[in-house]
Amino acid sequence: MNIPSAEENKSLVLEAFDALFNKRDYAKAAEFWSETYIQHSAHIGPGRDGLFNLVRNLPDTLRYENAVVLAEGDRVMLHGRFSGHGRPRAWIAADIVRIEGGRLVEHWDVLQDEASAVESKSGLPMFGNLFAEPDRHSAPVVAGSPLTIEEARAIVAPLYDALNEPAKKDVAALLANAANPDYQSHHTNEEWLSRDQLGEIFKNMGSVIPDLRWTIEDIQTFGDQIVVRGKATGTPTGEFWGAKPTGRGFNTMAIDIFTVKNGKLATAYHVENWMTALQQIGK
Repeated sequence: MNIPSAEENKSLVLEAFDALFNKRDYAKAAEFWSETYIQHSAHIGPGRDGLFNLVRNLPDTLRYENAVVLAEGDRVMLHGRFSGHGRPRAWIAADIVRIEGGRLVEHWDVLQDEASAVESKSGLPMFGNLFAEPDRHSAPVVAGSPLTIEEARAIVAPLYDALNEPAKKDVAALLANAANPDYQSHHTNEEWLSRDQLGEIFKNMGSVIPDLRWTIEDIQTFGDQIVVRGKATGTPTGEFWGAKPTGRGFNTMAIDIFTVKNGKLATAYHVENWMTALQQIGK
């Protein structure tokens, strides 16, 4: 049996990251990532599909740069930077992947916002030899500056990721990535849920609707506001809004209106057509 060398494993992983994150070549990336890929990240959905779907929802400006890559046995560790994802800061990432049969089969990561020169107590950059220059993709959204569609999609992506099979996700981490700590999710003009309370709602829905899927069908921006027309589908296996499970699923629409503050969601006003959903499952 020919055991790949450390250099071969390093080259394999760097080529895989370039194909997926920089070139967006999903067919090529599928050659590197195993169908049984195991994902330990708190920010990414399970499996290869969770990773690929996350990348599909990020702006085309996404870029991965590598600074250090180490390999030992079947493990490869990378120190790199993800920029152009529409968030206020680039991410500095430590990624560990396990290789088996020439493919990526398992992944762990740690992500941290990149610090500026002013913020760095050591006086040294987190990535490379220079502090990153702010650009339109990584700089915070200025108050009053209209959001682009790409920025809006990147901001809301973790929230909608949390609504896709929530029972399998770290919902709290995904919502923290999308929304400010004092986030308010309004289900009426007066009543609202906190970020933590909303997370519990998502997890409860996931326990009742294991295959819950929530997709963005349309997204528009107006100044610092984001309007999303979404589609919710799923088949309840337990009692849902008073309706007993019948084996039938639902396909319904939702409208969300978000306001953004400091690059994250501050408030939401939302309406879901649950009446139609209940009719579809046969209440």
